[in-house]
Amino acid sequence: MVDPSDDTDSPSIRIDVGPDATAAPAQAPAQSQAPLVEVADEGFPLLGGVGHIRSYSGTSEVSTASTASVRTIPALPDMQIRCHGIDPNGLMFDCSSKDALRGAKRGKGNFWIDIDADERDADELRAWLGDLNLPLFFLSVIAERSETWSTQVVAFKKSALTVVRFLPQKESAEYETHMAALCLPNLLMTFTSAPRSEAGDLYSTLHDYMHGEERLPTPTASGVLLALLRFHIDRTSRSMRRLRKHVLKVDEIMDRNVANVSIDVIIDAKDELLRLLACAEEQNECLVALERAEADTEGLDFVHLKGSLGVLIATTSAMERMALRLEKQVADLRQRYEGHQQEKINRRLAVLTVLSAVFLPLTLFSGMLV
Repeated sequence: MVDPSDDTDSPSIRIDVGPDATAAPAQAPAQSQAPLVEVADEGFPLLGGVGHIRSYSGTSEVSTASTASVRTIPALPDMQIRCHGIDPNGLMFDCSSKDALRGAKRGKGNFWIDIDADERDADELRAWLGDLNLPLFFLSVIAERSETWSTQVVAFKKSALTVVRFLPQKESAEYETHMAALCLPNLLMTFTSAPRSEAGDLYSTLHDYMHGEERLPTPTASGVLLALLRFHIDRTSRSMRRLRKHVLKVDEIMDRNVANVSIDVIIDAKDELLRLLACAEEQNECLVALERAEADTEGLDFVHLKGSLGVLIATTSAMERMALRLEKQVADLRQRYEGHQQEKINRRLAVLTVLSAVFLPLTLFSGMLV
């Protein structure tokens, strides 16, 4: 624990998670007293322990009558923490961090917290996440640089870690992007590896999508997780269909005149296909792993989501099959292009052979005259 008087940087988010505001005032520990050791609560990682954690505010936070129930979450510079609640009808609404954490702790409602840390030093992010009392394994994954993330599902007793790959805002970009989610019975926390400078309007699109009617299969944290996965799976599916349309168009052009298509067009289609295939495969693996992990954790509840989960698995499986068919089509296009190029070379060699047959005797005869 660090005394709040040490706080020196940017504003922090202060969250009241206590049962009421009339709790007895907390006594400040004496200077010689041993520091209080906080124990991470796996079920509610943001709420473990009592008292203040380090604040990055230039103004010291002063304890109030509810100090024992106040948790100060330090927001790093330029960090965005977005909180959403889910009403019984399955509609999502924006709320404060205070309402989300307190509601999740009491089991009153379901909530989604999205933390956008943007690009920053790994040690700085690790220190910030460490103050949130997250499970150590989750912390070890999130605090690493985003290029080291990989699709996986890890089940704890009361929570589950899910990391899944999704397409970046610029779908032709070379880098990979992932979403990491900590799944709890009443709370879903998500982090994304996409830098804000590259994400563009992706979050705005996601926000509008998630707040639409009938987006959530159930008004639960697990329902929010499946809705998020569906959003990204639908983006992959649309990109796959666009690529198929593009490949069919190239094939039609080559049927008329192979010379009208350059090899760069075929190579670009192949590269895009490989990216989409890798993304679809990882999304399918994630869904299958989630289905199997439900029995091992309280953080996932798919009892009323079997149909929705099955549809998503079927969708990603269909994308994989489509990608494999497109892979054969792209290979056929390249073979036809190379066959055309070889035919051009053969025709040129044939012309050179005829010219050689005509001029070689003349050259030999003129040489004999000399």
